[in-house]
Amino acid sequence: MLLGLRISNVAVIEEVEVAFGAGLTVLTGETGAGKSILVDALGLLLGGRADADVIRAGCEDAAVEGVFARTPVLALRLEELGLPDLGDEVLVRRVLGRTGRGKVYVNGALVTLGVLGKLTRGAVDIAGQHEHVSLFDPGLHRVLLDKYGHMEDALAAYGREWANLREVESRMDALGGDDAKVRERAEFLRFQLDEITRLDPESGEDLKLDAERRRLGSAQKLKRYGAEAELLVAGDAPSAVEIVGRALGLVHEGVKCDASLAPVAQSLSTALSELEEAARRLNRYVEGLESDPGRLGEVEERLDALKRLCRKHGVTLDGVLQKRGELETELGTLENRREILEELNQEKKRVEERARKAALALSKARKASAGAFSQQVRDGLGGLAMGKAAFEVRVTAGETLRPDGLDEVEFFFSANPGEPARALAKVASGGEASRLLLALKRALADSDACGCYVLDEADAGVSGAIADVVGRMIREVSSHRQVLCITHLPQVAAYADAHLLIRKSVRGERTVSQVLPLAAGAERTQELARMMSGVEVTREALGAAEALVRSAHRSPRARRESGPEGTSPRGRLRRTA
Repeated sequence: MLLGLRISNVAVIEEVEVAFGAGLTVLTGETGAGKSILVDALGLLLGGRADADVIRAGCEDAAVEGVFARTPVLALRLEELGLPDLGDEVLVRRVLGRTGRGKVYVNGALVTLGVLGKLTRGAVDIAGQHEHVSLFDPGLHRVLLDKYGHMEDALAAYGREWANLREVESRMDALGGDDAKVRERAEFLRFQLDEITRLDPESGEDLKLDAERRRLGSAQKLKRYGAEAELLVAGDAPSAVEIVGRALGLVHEGVKCDASLAPVAQSLSTALSELEEAARRLNRYVEGLESDPGRLGEVEERLDALKRLCRKHGVTLDGVLQKRGELETELGTLENRREILEELNQEKKRVEERARKAALALSKARKASAGAFSQQVRDGLGGLAMGKAAFEVRVTAGETLRPDGLDEVEFFFSANPGEPARALAKVASGGEASRLLLALKRALADSDACGCYVLDEADAGVSGAIADVVGRMIREVSSHRQVLCITHLPQVAAYADAHLLIRKSVRGERTVSQVLPLAAGAERTQELARMMSGVEVTREALGAAEALVRSAHRSPRARRESGPEGTSPRGRLRRTA
């Protein structure tokens, strides 16, 4: 749902800020007052194209800001697109520059126009501007029909079989293409595997060899260090063993006089034993340490070979061992390719048969729903002075299985009797599109996820009693979704929950447009009377306007729990600046 809109320096609008509530909001005003500029500005927030001509004369830039209610769909898209999530609202700001590219912000983060389009796609439907009307996108017709027909279970059943089929096909693709390519691949695998097998590495072998290489390369140094250390510990000169032994003897004498020295004697005894053991180990180490240039060469050669193998495969030695296992598995599969392919072909036939059966069941359900949906839309058009219009949902089953089944689904429409129905996006004019959208939305009210409909002069070409039918139908749709409706008919405006007057005036020799919320009562009655009688509001027009309001609200709809009518989004919008 759209909560608020602020427009700066767009066409004749200098600065306008307006709040929107739930239910039906009508926008009225004289021709040229700027009603369509609000719709165009909203289109910019949905990622629509713009050029410098929309910027108000004398200004270098223009800005449009909007506050949307954070729905589960918008929350998911924020996460998928990596955008900030600020809680209950989504703040969008678009700046247009006269001399350069504009900027787009979502919750304060700078984004591209493409990201904005992905985020807001389907959030608002603007009738008459096909690039923003999701119902006129053939790619969404199947989705809408499936929602209308509550196809969740049938779609899930087919989806499982489709996933199974793709998994079997993926396994078949992994076996390669023609026999020549398979043989070439097998030879390559054998070459790689033979290379690893000949070297026959072991896990951690490179670390052990590296330690041995360092030891062999430093044998003379290590021998000297060991011998000198042994002399210091237990040599002829006053050694550590001799010194600690003398200290131990003295402490033993002291113990005879003072037993509290016993722990010291124990510590020195332990130290002496450790020193003697260290001396024996140093002696064995030095005697066993020999220079072996031949072994050093072998170690370096082996270590270099292991390093080359690791570099070739771009992994560690453990990665090479894992690679060997993968090569053996793939080679074994290719060598038994014919047998495995035959088994997979049989499995594919079984899985494809089940998938096709599920797809045909889905297609049958779609065709049944298409008839009911088409009739419901035609009934709605009949109440909107388009009883002769033709509308149908065509479900064409193909032969090739796809992620969504076998069917192509598209809406077809003809406004004039005798004319063949053609693809919806090609034939509906602005006014027809608005009324058709209204009939479609009424049929889809329980399943459509779009939160806001904008009807730009849905009453074009309608008058009299039919206008009242249009008003009641728009009011009915607004009981399910937020509706913003630009209208010239007082019969439609009388059904509004909120009424905005777009007024154009001259200020400082410049034309500016204002948006004025009209209070229930005298202000709204005055505007309805103006719509009836023109510039001069007569007493009769005021009486008729009062009667219209009483008639429209004879069965008042329950108020929505969306806060007081006309609450300003100024604080929320300012945060996007």
